[in-house]
Amino acid sequence: MKMIKVKSFAAIVLASAAFYGCASSNDGMDNTTASDVSMSETQTMAGDTDDADAVVVTEEVVAVTPIATIPIAALSLENTEEIDNMFDNVANTESHSLIDLAKQSPNLSTFVQLMETAGLTDDLKADGSYTLFAPTNEAFSKVSQEDLENLLLPQNKAKLSEILMVHILPNEVGSTSFNETQRISLDKDRYIPVTTQLGGKQIAVGGANIIVSDVEASNGVIHVVDNVIIPSKVAMEDDFR
Repeated sequence: MKMIKVKSFAAIVLASAAFYGCASSNDGMDNTTASDVSMSETQTMAGDTDDADAVVVTEEVVAVTPIATIPIAALSLENTEEIDNMFDNVANTESHSLIDLAKQSPNLSTFVQLMETAGLTDDLKADGSYTLFAPTNEAFSKVSQEDLENLLLPQNKAKLSEILMVHILPNEVGSTSFNETQRISLDKDRYIPVTTQLGGKQIAVGGANIIVSDVEASNGVIHVVDNVIIPSKVAMEDDFR
């Protein structure tokens, strides 16, 4: 069975738990930061004196709510152009790098914005020959708002990067090369399955259907997909036996 390696991340196996887990004290947040309510603490500093003589000190503790790197409201979760018309306005797609080509379609604005937030755009400008599975805006609308908001927190930048890197292969793979005998390897025990139907005309990678294929860039190829590929949903090796 042929293996296709994903652009590697040392901690990619942690992405599953990281994506669905909420920030905790282990993520650098103390209880005050994690709380979204204010507390008023009253202390009586009068010892055994009567209430009339008591000195009351009230301390107002205002909780600090983490601010997202990007407000979720700033993300577009809708496709604003017909899928079949994507990149039609680009005369020569091969004159653009992968990230610059992705910027040409308003349907990929959220993906581009998240790549910029994660600091990964240089990966898609680099010389080489890569494959990019680019989720549409509507693909991100299928991710729960809670999970998406969690990923946008500054302390979860590494988790966001791990998920986005799953969408980049270190070699160019055209749509006609995908078949049922392939897996995309995340590490030695975890894989993203590739499924094909109708003689290879319908291709799904980790449950994400390729809806626009083989858009050539100067340093690789873009396959537009209708879902975000989440590492928690990849198949284990035993599923293929």
